[in-house]
Amino acid sequence: MKKFIYKTIQMACVTGLLAVTACNTFETEPLEWNTEADVVNPKDSTAINIKRLHAAVYSSLPSLHTRLSDSYLDAGTDDGVPTRDKGGSSSLENYRNGNLSAANISSLDGGAWDKFYTGIRRANLLLEKLEGYPFSSQLSEREMKAMKAEARLLRAYFYFELVKRWGGVPLLGDKVYNYDENWDVPRSTLKECTDYILSEIDEKVETSCYKDLYEAMTIPETGKESLVGRVNKGVAKALVSRLKLYLASELFQEKMISEGVATNELTTWQDAADAAKEVMDLGVYDLLYTKNEENATAGFLALFGDDKSFPNKEVIMLKQATTSTTLETNNSPCGYQKNKCKGLTSPSQNLVDAFLMKDGRTIEEAEATGDYDPQNPYENRDPRLTYTIFYNGATWLKREVQTFNGGLDRSRKPGLFTTQTGYYLRKFLGLNETKADNSGFNGAYHSYQIFRYAEILLNYAEALNESDMEAHKTTIEDCLIQLRKRAGIEEGDGRYGLPATYTQQEMRNIIRNERRIELAFEEHRFWDIRRWKIAEDVMNEPVKGVEIVKQADGSFHYDYNIVARTSTFEDKMYWYPIPQEEMQGNTKLTQNPGWNY
Repeated sequence: MKKFIYKTIQMACVTGLLAVTACNTFETEPLEWNTEADVVNPKDSTAINIKRLHAAVYSSLPSLHTRLSDSYLDAGTDDGVPTRDKGGSSSLENYRNGNLSAANISSLDGGAWDKFYTGIRRANLLLEKLEGYPFSSQLSEREMKAMKAEARLLRAYFYFELVKRWGGVPLLGDKVYNYDENWDVPRSTLKECTDYILSEIDEKVETSCYKDLYEAMTIPETGKESLVGRVNKGVAKALVSRLKLYLASELFQEKMISEGVATNELTTWQDAADAAKEVMDLGVYDLLYTKNEENATAGFLALFGDDKSFPNKEVIMLKQATTSTTLETNNSPCGYQKNKCKGLTSPSQNLVDAFLMKDGRTIEEAEATGDYDPQNPYENRDPRLTYTIFYNGATWLKREVQTFNGGLDRSRKPGLFTTQTGYYLRKFLGLNETKADNSGFNGAYHSYQIFRYAEILLNYAEALNESDMEAHKTTIEDCLIQLRKRAGIEEGDGRYGLPATYTQQEMRNIIRNERRIELAFEEHRFWDIRRWKIAEDVMNEPVKGVEIVKQADGSFHYDYNIVARTSTFEDKMYWYPIPQEEMQGNTKLTQNPGWNY
């Protein structure tokens, strides 16, 4: 624990500590002039510095775009590989090759332990300094209450990010540790940690932060534009929904039972369903459609790539970003801009095969009736495939993507990052509709959606299916139909490809696959296969790709192959090892089972 406290206790360079994407131009004097006393000085008539400290808490939210080896966490699953990993050099490969350890976990997951405890300390510091801070025309009593509530909600989110990786972690309460204090704090149990999170944010807890948060909102009313990007009551309920879904899942249930929690004290699937329903009952959120309902599919694309779509009714919580073209240059196929486009994430054939046909059937079901051809694999597919992945023949910036051998986007010329799988990541990239050719990109605001309404529908469907599938069939189907309708799946007999009869296990597979394709590369697959306790099966299967050869007559031949080694996934890997430097700095920490100090 020494590391995260020491890194954040030094306030001599506090402006750097406070910098956030939404406020990055406030450095009006040298950094070393900004002291902690300046930042929290109650005589500051503008209250600008205390507001910067409030903004600093937000800056500890994860930056999820290409944050790991310039790729996405999903590239450490069966959904993809990092493109630059030609020789196994990417840190993401440690999730696959069995080299995960206490010594490398900090660099592997972006310093998560350090980052989230930094956020927790910032929240605690803000809460401490706001006690007794005077109200003014620049900082009203209502705004101050909201700032305190937001700090508590963000702190709860940071703890959730910690416990989903490590299980129980040290709980610090409201204490701000100073340099000369004893930093040895033992781990709390998983239940103690999750009970604390719920006590901080749950509406049902009188002392929680909930009542002082601003109301759930999507598109703000006139005069409230400044609230875009700030957490609110909808975010609190969404976090409760995600937390309870995890707590009802097998991995978390096993962990709590191993720590001595009685069965009747565990979170149930009905608890998880109720939490998701509370978000839905707010009546604020909905799936994003375009104005043209006949082209509803475009709403899914616009959700990620259209600046004009923000804010919208689907977004519950996001981390705001400034406009840039970095995401386009890092992810677009290598042939679009010479020596610039890197395509650093290579989605897998495994993921491509998970996408449905346009009538809602799986490719296995369609192949059995002759309606899916592996030599014409992208015809009549779920439109989400086109809006998630660049495949051979897809169109972007006025030309076709060429991932056939020797094509513009798989030339294998020295110095180019070329796809390992035959695919590139399309999701999140700007629409670039005003570009007449492929010579450049429009700058776009690549704000990352931490919670969106589609997840809540999937949470609800999963929890109801696990709780009592027979009693909730209609409701479960309705959640899935909403997503498939928006995606552009054909209505058919009104079931959008859902079977007329099914078992609980069959519906479980349908829901899990819907999560996989709807939420692809949004950092869900990595954690889902762990909480479901299926990672040892999923990760021990090879990652597949495609080699495409252009024939003399202009047609293509598709040869499906293995591009990544079979993984080594052991039971201990369901929980991260605590970083070695944290174990050395806190003598009361105990390591997770199976990991060496």
